[in-house]
Amino acid sequence: MANGWRTIPVSAALSWLMKITLAGLLPYEIYKGDYLFVAATCLSITFSFIPAMADRNYRIHLPLELDFLVTSAIFLNTFMGEWLKFYEKIPIFDKVMHFYGTAVTALLAFMVVYSLHYARKLRLTLPFIGVFTVVFAMAMGVIWEIFEFWVDIIFAKQMQKGLDDTMWDMMYNLAGGAIVAFFGMLYVRYSHPDARKRFERPLGEVLRKGKEVDAEEPAKEQAKEQD
Repeated sequence: MANGWRTIPVSAALSWLMKITLAGLLPYEIYKGDYLFVAATCLSITFSFIPAMADRNYRIHLPLELDFLVTSAIFLNTFMGEWLKFYEKIPIFDKVMHFYGTAVTALLAFMVVYSLHYARKLRLTLPFIGVFTVVFAMAMGVIWEIFEFWVDIIFAKQMQKGLDDTMWDMMYNLAGGAIVAFFGMLYVRYSHPDARKRFERPLGEVLRKGKEVDAEEPAKEQAKEQD
C-alpha cells in the first residue's frame, strides 16, 4: 500500500491535481460572492468525471489519457481562462480553447460511439461514426454559445463579443470536430484489429498483455536460433 502511489499513471495524477485545484477555488469564490463562477466550477468538475462515469455505468473502458484531456480542457477554461483572466489578457486564448475543447469533446464522442459499435451494442458504418462525431462536437459548441448568450443577458457579462466572434468560434468548433473525425476514421480503417481492441479493454489488461508480448519475443528469437 505504501508504494501504491508509484503505480498511478502520470496522466491520472495530473488529472486529479487539476480537479483538486478547481475544487480549492470554491471557498474563496463563495466568500467573494461570485456564485456564477462557483456554479461553473462545480459543473466543470462534474464534467471532468465523464470518462470515469462511462466506465462505471456503461463498462466503456476509455484510456486514462482521455480523462486527462477532458480535465485539462476544463481546467484551462475555468482556472486559466476565467480565474487568471487569460480570456481578457490573451485574445487568441478564446479561439485556442474553442478548437482544443471541441477537439477533446469530439474525441470523447468518437471513442464512446466506436466502443459501443465495437462491442456490438450499436451497429454503425464508419462514415456515420465520423458524421456523428462532427455533429456532436458542433452541437456542444452551439449549446456553449447559447450558454454564453444567456450569461451575458442575466449577469451583464461580455462572453460574446458580437456576431463575428460567435461565427469564428463555431468555425473553430467545426475544425476541431472535423479533424478528430478524420483521423479517427483513418485509425479505424487502417489500424490493426488488435490495436482497436484497446477501446474495449481496461488499460491494466492492455498493459499486462503488452508485457506478455514483450516477454514472448526473446523466447521466439531463441527458438529461431535453435532451428
